[in-house]
Amino acid sequence: MAIKRSWRPLLLAGLVIAMLALAWLPVGDLDPGKRSNKPYLYVSYEVTGTKNPQLEDVLFDVEQRIESRHEWRLLDQPQDHAWTLNVTVEAADLLQLSGQLSAPTESDTSSSIQRFKVQGQMETFGALPEQYVKILIELVENGHKVQSSL
Repeated sequence: MAIKRSWRPLLLAGLVIAMLALAWLPVGDLDPGKRSNKPYLYVSYEVTGTKNPQLEDVLFDVEQRIESRHEWRLLDQPQDHAWTLNVTVEAADLLQLSGQLSAPTESDTSSSIQRFKVQGQMETFGALPEQYVKILIELVENGHKVQSSL
């Protein structure tokens, strides 16, 4: 009998800890877009025009810069609660990085689309991805703040 009584406080403490752990876990009634303070982002990439290895390098640079940022959570598939970005790299007279950023469509408000581009001479291809990502960060952060305040 003495052995059973010594286990009772441990079982009660374990039960209390388990109840506290269950109370701390989210209940699952939050929308997927509200489960994180960071916005979700789905990105698609495209090179238009002639297949130039330099354009592929610029696109790769943009992709790496977007993936390395901590301002958002990247998704593999487009979803209603995520921002959608279409990145296009093209070169005619100038090297041009175009972006079309669509706001999440989960809310009842109308979806907004913002288009932006960064362009320069082919010799400046190293600096353009950095400027592109800076503009993207500003647009997503400002849009996310506006949506969070609604």
